[in-house]
Amino acid sequence: MSGTSVKKVVGAARFRPTKWLKAAGYSPQVFVFRNLQSGQVLYSQLPNFTDKQIDNQFQRPNWENKKPSTRRDLWKCMCVIDMPNHEGSVQLYQNLVRLRYLRDVTLKGDAKAMRKKNGDGNTWFSGLYRPTYTQEAVADIIESLRKIKHNDAEQKLIDSDSNAITIHWEDIWRMGDKTKHWDPLLLNINHTEIERTGNTSREESVILKQLGELAKQATDKSKA
Repeated sequence: MSGTSVKKVVGAARFRPTKWLKAAGYSPQVFVFRNLQSGQVLYSQLPNFTDKQIDNQFQRPNWENKKPSTRRDLWKCMCVIDMPNHEGSVQLYQNLVRLRYLRDVTLKGDAKAMRKKNGDGNTWFSGLYRPTYTQEAVADIIESLRKIKHNDAEQKLIDSDSNAITIHWEDIWRMGDKTKHWDPLLLNINHTEIERTGNTSREESVILKQLGELAKQATDKSKA
C-alpha cells in the first residue's frame, strides 16, 4: 500500500459502537497513528484509517496544521492501547477525539499559547515536522484514561486492576517520563515496546493484527 491512498479501506470510516466491534470480532483497542512528515496524529478504533477520519479529526486546518495526506507510507502506528473491554475502548476513543476538537477548535488559542515557539512566534518546527502534536497526543491519552478511571459514571469501564490496560509503543521513549507524567495519575499501566525487524507498512499490518489477537485472547480469558 506504500504511496497509495487508503480511501478504499472498509470499516474505519465511521464511528463504531461497542455492539458492532464485538460482532465484527475486533479487540477492545484504540490505535494512534502519527504522520512521519508533519508529526500530526490520528486516532482510530480499527488498525487502519480512511480519508473520512482525517476530515473528521482535522476540521480547522491552517498553514501550521494542514489537513494531512491519506498516503499510507506517510503514517506509522505510534501506539496501540489495549483496554479491558469494548465499552472502555469506545469511551477512550471518544475522549481522544473530543480533546482533539478542543485543541483545534474550541480552545484553539489556548492550545497554541502553550506550544513551544520559534523566533517568529509560530509553533516550533523543523522542515515540515512539528513534534508538539505527538507530545500533545501523549498528554491527551493520559487525560482520557484518567477521566475514564476517575469518573464515577464510567468506573465500570476499567477494572479495579489497572494492569488490565496495556499501551504498546513504537518506541518506548515516546511515552515521555513515566515517573513525572504517568505515575502521578495512572499507576500500574503496562507499557511495552512493539517488536519489529523492519519498518514496512506490510510488517506493521501483521504486527497490529497480532496485537489484536493477543488482546482478544486476554479479553476472552478475563471473562472466563
